[in-house]
Amino acid sequence: MERKHIALMLSLLIALGGLTLLPLGWSQGEGEGEQGGGVSPRRHPCCRWRLIRFILTHGEATTLEGKLLLVEGRILVLEIEDEEVYVVLPHRWLVEGEVMTTEELLDGDPLGAGDTLTIDALMLSHEGEGYVVEFYAAYEIEGGGIEARALTPFNIRPG
Repeated sequence: MERKHIALMLSLLIALGGLTLLPLGWSQGEGEGEQGGGVSPRRHPCCRWRLIRFILTHGEATTLEGKLLLVEGRILVLEIEDEEVYVVLPHRWLVEGEVMTTEELLDGDPLGAGDTLTIDALMLSHEGEGYVVEFYAAYEIEGGGIEARALTPFNIRPG
């Protein structure tokens, strides 16, 4: 009986310890996602961590270069060879030693619509019958003499 209690306590401690390691850089920012009545929807932290782990495990490093069309929330729309490509952005960025939110980085100063950007991202791709789904998660943006790196609790470097 005592071993069951010890195993249960260890499992609980490991689960709670894992919550402190969630990548907050890709979590919702302040004031985002509010619904009517000021209620912010909550996602289960383990589901978010599993998604990020899947992206990190199966994503392929890629570089995108194109013209910034717009940013809506944390989705960036890039025009590459007359096609629109959607890129998911983390909430915070490190730019020349200063922390900036996605909105601050891409609101026109230092970067904005019409600028040519080079984005390093992790890409997931799935090909179905008659369609292709591509997902890009950015971790570095360069443009206009600015280099911004995603502020996350892990480093992503080309291998």
